[in-house]
Amino acid sequence: MKSSKISFIFAGVLGVILSANPVDSFSYNTKVDTSAKAQLLHKGTEVQFSSYVQENLTRFSKKGEWNDIEKIVTTYSQSPSKLLNTTRADQQAFTAAAKLLTKKLNRRKGEDADQWSRNLTKTVDNIQVIWNFDLDSLTPQVIETPLYSAPADAKPAI
Repeated sequence: MKSSKISFIFAGVLGVILSANPVDSFSYNTKVDTSAKAQLLHKGTEVQFSSYVQENLTRFSKKGEWNDIEKIVTTYSQSPSKLLNTTRADQQAFTAAAKLLTKKLNRRKGEDADQWSRNLTKTVDNIQVIWNFDLDSLTPQVIETPLYSAPADAKPAI
């Protein structure tokens, strides 16, 4: 009697939990959170971003900073692992140029500029993660211990 009552309560609670739709419960947060709408600039979107910058920020697109951004973002889109070969000077130039471009995009009005700014920020953050990733820190440290050697007067177990 007691175990069937507990089983019934457990089944009821489990049913309520499984029937709850987590998408509905978190939908408010994703509508408010602007970073949830951001996409990475890769797999073709970097070309759209490039055309947007060349059409709407023509003076910036003719500067060397734009070439730094375009080179790094294109490399990231083609093969993110190639970013590990980027020199420190190129990394610093890209970071400075990305900050400048983000500032220019934030000054512009309109949803397109806001969306491209969020996309650029998310892409820059991912590129920074790749550059800051230290493969050597993931390797475990091997501590060598000497092999056990039985004392000379010990008898074999068998």
